[in-house]
Amino acid sequence: MQDRGPARCDVGLPLLGMLLLSSAWAGAATAPPPTDAATAGTVEAGLEQLVDDALAANLELRAGQATVAQRLAALDQARALYLPALDLAARYSVADGGRTIELPVGDLLNPVYETLDELLVASGRPPQFPRVRNETVEFLREQEQETKLVVEQPVYEPRLGPAVDASREELNRTSANLEALRTRVVRDVQQAYYQWLAGQQAVLVLEATREVAQANLDANESLYRNGRVTRDLVYRAEADVLEVEQQRIAAASRVRIAQSYVNLLRNAPLGTTLPTADIDGATVERYRERLVRRLAGRTPDTSLLQEIATGRRAELRGLDAAVAGGEARQDLARAAFQPRVAFGAEAGVQGEEYGFGEDERYVLASVILRWNLFRGGADRAALREARAYTDEVRAARELAAQQVRLEVQQAVENLEVADASLETALKRTEAADGAFRIASRKRDLGQINQAEFIDARRAMTDARLNLNRVRAEFLARVAELEYAIGGPGSPQEPTS
Repeated sequence: MQDRGPARCDVGLPLLGMLLLSSAWAGAATAPPPTDAATAGTVEAGLEQLVDDALAANLELRAGQATVAQRLAALDQARALYLPALDLAARYSVADGGRTIELPVGDLLNPVYETLDELLVASGRPPQFPRVRNETVEFLREQEQETKLVVEQPVYEPRLGPAVDASREELNRTSANLEALRTRVVRDVQQAYYQWLAGQQAVLVLEATREVAQANLDANESLYRNGRVTRDLVYRAEADVLEVEQQRIAAASRVRIAQSYVNLLRNAPLGTTLPTADIDGATVERYRERLVRRLAGRTPDTSLLQEIATGRRAELRGLDAAVAGGEARQDLARAAFQPRVAFGAEAGVQGEEYGFGEDERYVLASVILRWNLFRGGADRAALREARAYTDEVRAARELAAQQVRLEVQQAVENLEVADASLETALKRTEAADGAFRIASRKRDLGQINQAEFIDARRAMTDARLNLNRVRAEFLARVAELEYAIGGPGSPQEPTS
């Protein structure tokens, strides 16, 4: 069959059939995305469930909680040094050899004894004094045991207080970091869920659009078989169907990735089903009203919100604790220059055999003074290190405060842009839907060519996808602003 000139529909096709086809196109294009009434709920209800799951099971939060537990245990260890330490010590030794000392007892006493015996014999009496051998004393006993209780109690230990302070501030820092992580997890769950919902709605829009494109292809194939249009119109309609299908496949992939990320955040199998909901105009209005309530009826004021954020952000409280910990480290380094006094006592038994006689029992008590006089400059170097660490953390805190202010500014501006885009996107969708309905009727009457019809369809699809994206973007920007000012809750003006 030869091509038949301009790419237009022949008016000679039965008008009733074309009107029915036009009605099918317009209905599929303008009908709202289908939802499951039995399962679909509000965005807020679905989000609450997901956030609760994430806060209870998120692996990163679990690791942060373990870190806090470590710091709490370290603080208990530091406090325990104030209390006395009681130990049971036992020793049993077997020795062979070692150093000895020679005692010339015989050389000293035997001449005297001999003289005394001679005097006794001269007086007619028998000798009475024995002969003594020299003694060899070994320093190590062949067998020896010692069993004792040892108690130690610091009396004056200047390092204990700073060590406890440093451990306490480290606990405060890790606790603040855990709170900041919890706030970030909430934000990430919110934004990922909004992205998943928007992706689902995009898939529904593209599926409806594919039905329109497929209906257009079927109509053109029918017209071509009846010799009413040329082959190029069929190719163009087929390309349109494939274009929409390609977009649908990409959108479905993004939905699966978003679903997996939400499940990752809540430590669930990546393919777990998420609660369904629609991000519609009513949802956007509820979020807008909630934001107004949070701001006490005020419009977002960047300067005020920046001050609120610098007082509420857990990251800054964590850095404040780090600064305080650095100062405690300085005090700990200075304590090395001061004397230390401790009391020690031990009581037990010792000897070659176990026993509790007077020769085995003993008690020893001591007061110990230690004063560091010289360590080659190591203590002064430790003090310099602690000062440098404090300066580093203090500078990091100032930088973080500036970054928080910038985050608030960006969040406010992004929210304003998203809010301003809502009405524009809605009007764009209404205009594109109306234009497509008109284009559909004109196409049925043969008043426009295939390219104009497909352009109208593409404009309608783009407008619907853009509306879904803008609505989800608005909800995400609300979550970003809430995170920037310190998480959910009613922000209060900073007190002077």
